[in-house]
Amino acid sequence: MSVKKFRIIAFIIGVVLLISSLVKAQDVNYKLHAGLLYHFTKHIEWPNAKQNGDFVIGVLGNTNLIAAVDEMAKNRTVGSQKITVIQIKSAEDAEKCHIIYVQRFQSSQLNAIYPKAKSGHVLIITESEDGMKRGSGINFVTIEEKLKFELNKTTIEDSGLKVSNELVKLAIPVG
Repeated sequence: MSVKKFRIIAFIIGVVLLISSLVKAQDVNYKLHAGLLYHFTKHIEWPNAKQNGDFVIGVLGNTNLIAAVDEMAKNRTVGSQKITVIQIKSAEDAEKCHIIYVQRFQSSQLNAIYPKAKSGHVLIITESEDGMKRGSGINFVTIEEKLKFELNKTTIEDSGLKVSNELVKLAIPVG
């Protein structure tokens, strides 16, 4: 085999390995985000009107994220409410939810979702640089390769929700 062919094959193998490691890292991130999302439900209180029926988590994003949140939700409850995961397709879907998770590449839709979410007592969770400016109550950030979250207590309370001081202490405060 010529040196040129060997380099091409080595390059292709390297690219394949890099892509597969990035995909695995992204899957792990989604699982971590989903686990934290469930943890947040223990520290947020919704109004009495939202404490009946299923606890609905809406996801505005791709199927890997939906699968991770769906997997987290299996056999778990929020209080006495069974968790149901739905894919958000329009702003009208927002009012059905308790939490909406907006993936980074979907953040442009926050302007349409925010008014419905606010009036419907919905916690918006994002993973984008401008999420907090667009009405997110919690935003995931990576700092020094560690997943952390920002929290805007005022935004959460403006949506008719109560947030525990324990969660506020764990967050990077915004607003």
